[in-house]
Amino acid sequence: MPLVLTNTLTGRREPLVLRDPGHVRLYWCGVTVYAPSHVGHARALVSADVLYRYLRARGLRVTFVRNFTDIDDKIIQRATAEGISAAELSEREIARFGEDTAALGCLQPTLEPRATEHIPEMLALIERLVAKDLAYPAAGGSVYFRVRRFPEYGKLSHRRLDDMEPGEEIDAGKEDRHDFALWKGAKPGEPTWESPWGPGRPGWHIECSAMAARYLGQPIDIHGGGSDLVFPHHENEIAQSEGAADLPFASLWVHNGMITFGAEKMSKSIGNVRGIREVTSEVPGDALRLLFLQTHYRSPLDFSAGRLDEGRRTLERLCEALARADDGAPPPAAPDIDGLLEHPRSDFERRVCEALDADLNAAQALGFVFERITDLNRALDGGDRPTARSIRAEIGRVTTALGLVTGSPAALLDAMQRTARQRVALGSDEIEAAIEARTQARQRKDWGEADAIRERLAAQGIILKDGPSGTTWHAE
Repeated sequence: MPLVLTNTLTGRREPLVLRDPGHVRLYWCGVTVYAPSHVGHARALVSADVLYRYLRARGLRVTFVRNFTDIDDKIIQRATAEGISAAELSEREIARFGEDTAALGCLQPTLEPRATEHIPEMLALIERLVAKDLAYPAAGGSVYFRVRRFPEYGKLSHRRLDDMEPGEEIDAGKEDRHDFALWKGAKPGEPTWESPWGPGRPGWHIECSAMAARYLGQPIDIHGGGSDLVFPHHENEIAQSEGAADLPFASLWVHNGMITFGAEKMSKSIGNVRGIREVTSEVPGDALRLLFLQTHYRSPLDFSAGRLDEGRRTLERLCEALARADDGAPPPAAPDIDGLLEHPRSDFERRVCEALDADLNAAQALGFVFERITDLNRALDGGDRPTARSIRAEIGRVTTALGLVTGSPAALLDAMQRTARQRVALGSDEIEAAIEARTQARQRKDWGEADAIRERLAAQGIILKDGPSGTTWHAE
């Protein structure tokens, strides 16, 4: 069975059909490096990583490109506020991003191009669009794309043009309020590059079109990102790339669902973010990855301390079984990802592959993993070491393909226990505040959050007792 993915363009599940047999060209939109990455970014990163890992595990060669937007309005504004250059800010945040992706267990993409290193490719693409009358220079040195000259505009987001929000740039030189910037004329104090239309800098959307074409050609096999990028970013990429080349930009468009806090999307602009570094200081990156994989990548995921704690407890269960199977010996070396599941060696691995082939259903695949964990514990309880070793190897191949527990499970368990011991003892005010937060969670029927608060307190020796007059506590 071929890998089938939901194509945002058509709204249907479609098989992956490669332009070159055996070689997947994958482009995933990266981050704008003006601030540390948050849990919303982490979900997109893990979704792309699982896809990348699985394609390679199935024996395919993958060219995976994930870009950095290292010039942008937000970068300029943040750098100005900090009194540093945009380049200095970008370098700092790119370094932090590398640490965050490592904490999440993500493999390095084949290429991580930066927008500022591909200005010539962007200028060449803009010139082609101007020559085809799909773009026009405006006063002040900016160049805009003529949205109404691209009849299929809106096909990815499934919207009518007149129902859409106008382009983000406010400029009296625009012919149509929906037109968007390919090149932005120079402004005082901003980084600039020379162009046929005067000094300026690239618009946000043009960079991905230029870099994707540079490294992957056209059409790309898979283009992905968070669902918040469908409009306008990916819609505009399609218009630019297809308008310039008269070819489809990508065969499959894949988008992961958003992380929410209650009713709101997690967003830096809203201010409800939890940073990757913050979360992975509390739990291992594997726990966050497990939390993501337990929900289908396309579905929204409501993030809470309770859900995070569920991921940690699930990870502990997995590590305990694997460490028990290792029986104090060094764990088996993580197998090479390439071709790891090309020929499934057991019914368990075959079922995992069937789940992942069906729109990357990692939640179902994880269910099979934990069924196999039960088999592993049964073999260990019965003293059947040969069977236990065989099952341990099967689980290791699958967890490697999912990016879980790729190192020592015993060491991971020890790290979680060390983190728990390092927690600072709570004062009475903090305990009462935690009890109040738990009461509010119970009132809104968020039982997972309420249970997580109780368990966090219990881990620090604080035992809660619910009664008719409310909740009381005592220290063990």
